[in-house]
Amino acid sequence: MKNAVFAIALAAALTGCGGGERSPESAATAPSPPAAPAEAEPVPQPVDHAKINTQPEPVPKPVQLTQHEPIMKPKQATEEKIVKTDAEWRAKLTPEEYRILRRKGTERAFTGKFDHHFKDGTYTCKGCGTPLFLSATKYNSGCGWPAFYDSIKDTIDTVPDTSHGMVRIEITCKKCGGHLGHVFEDGPNPTGLRYCVNSASMGFVPTEKKPEASK
Repeated sequence: MKNAVFAIALAAALTGCGGGERSPESAATAPSPPAAPAEAEPVPQPVDHAKINTQPEPVPKPVQLTQHEPIMKPKQATEEKIVKTDAEWRAKLTPEEYRILRRKGTERAFTGKFDHHFKDGTYTCKGCGTPLFLSATKYNSGCGWPAFYDSIKDTIDTVPDTSHGMVRIEITCKKCGGHLGHVFEDGPNPTGLRYCVNSASMGFVPTEKKPEASK
C-alpha cells in the first residue's frame, strides 16, 4: 500500500517539473513571445514662418561689361620731306653749301661765320629754311665750329657715321636730309650734348623776324 502511494506521488512530482510530455491543453495555453515595439512616428518640428520664402529667388542676370570706344588721339599730319634732284640742289646752293649739305663735307675750323656769332635769333637749315637751333642754346665750345647744347624738337635726325676711321653720330635736317655736322656727348648741362654744326649749312633769322621753312 505504501509503495502504491509513493509511486503516485513521484509521478505527480515529475509531471509538475516538466519532466514528462506536455498535454495538448498546456501547449495551447503557452504564452506567445512579446510583439516587437511599433516604430515611433516622427514628431513634427515647429516651422519658422519667417524663413519661408513663398516666391522663388530671382536668378541673377549676367553682368554685361560696358565697352567704351577707345579714345583716339588725332594724328599729326606728317610734314612732307623736301626731295630735289642733284641739279636742283646745285642751282639752289653755293658751291660750299652744296659740298657740305649734299656731299657731307666739313668746313675748316674757326673759319665759319657763325663760330663767334651770338646774336638773338633762330638758326635755320640753309637748304630748306627749317628752324634748327635757338640762340639761347648756343655756347662757345672752343672747338672751331658753332656749338649748341640742344636743338629744336623734331627737326634733326641722327645717323651713325664711321667715315675717316672714326665712330661719330651725324646730324641731318629732318626735312631735307641736309648734312649739318655731328653731335657729341661732351656738352654742358642740362643736356650734356654738343651739336657741332657747320656754319655753311645754316642760315640765321634775328629775333624780330619769324623764320619760315621753304617748300
